[in-house]
Amino acid sequence: MDVNKPIKTLEGHSDGVLSVSFSPCGKFLVSGSEDNTIKLWSVPDGINTNTIAAHDGNVHCVLCSPDCATIISASWDKTVKIWKIADCSLERALEGHDAGVNCVLAAEKGAVLVSASDDTTAKIWDGKDGALKTTLKPVLGDVKAAAISPNARLLALGGSELKVFSFPDGELLKDNSDYIYGVRGLAFSPDGSKLAAALGMEKKLQLWKINAVEVDLEGDIQDSDWINCAVFTPDSKHLLTGGGTIKKWDLTTGLAAAVFEGHSDEIYSVAISPDGKLIASASNDGTIKLWNNTVHA
Repeated sequence: MDVNKPIKTLEGHSDGVLSVSFSPCGKFLVSGSEDNTIKLWSVPDGINTNTIAAHDGNVHCVLCSPDCATIISASWDKTVKIWKIADCSLERALEGHDAGVNCVLAAEKGAVLVSASDDTTAKIWDGKDGALKTTLKPVLGDVKAAAISPNARLLALGGSELKVFSFPDGELLKDNSDYIYGVRGLAFSPDGSKLAAALGMEKKLQLWKINAVEVDLEGDIQDSDWINCAVFTPDSKHLLTGGGTIKKWDLTTGLAAAVFEGHSDEIYSVAISPDGKLIASASNDGTIKLWNNTVHA
């Protein structure tokens, strides 16, 4: 198994970094932190180009809109906010959750947003005007993780259980409650054939096979480390996970092909650039690190 060191460390947040995401255009990186801010970083040089005093609580999740025009953030302050990238001004705040918001997703080219919260609900919003369209009550406790399939027909929600719904109508398709600590992270593969569930302190990665609206358990990958998050490579052949280190899993063999070491504390979020060449990781050590993925692509 190859061991890799970071090619760049991005410093500037004053507290743990909870989320990191590449822009779809691949030109910049956005991060959210326990210091309540969002930072924008140029890629690949890692220069901090802007900082937004974004929320009144931890920024749990950040992502860029598909058109690279806005940043969408979710926070412990119970809100989702949309920011204009051009001048970092607030475009809109989405209010309605009764507890911290753990994640936010964009679907249908940004026309639809989905937020998941510790208030036990997931909300579906109009991405253009911010109107609340639907509130889902999946009955799995705090909703800690969410993912939408590439064709926007499936919504996976994780907490004490994993539930997969048809989207946007919300019909329950699969329910799995066989967990010790619950689901910490979810990701669909870009080709839509798999769903990965990161099971945190259970030190396990669970893979589900997707066929249209059929969702079947494919198998588990047991690790020696906790797994907080997961993201597929653009070719859907490998899966990156974050915990104490980043690991790159070969989905054909179920073995770790590479490990990326360098953070001094827990890794909360891992992202991969649209071209698959760079990996970014966000950690409780207050840093973001960039890694070269090309030797393992």
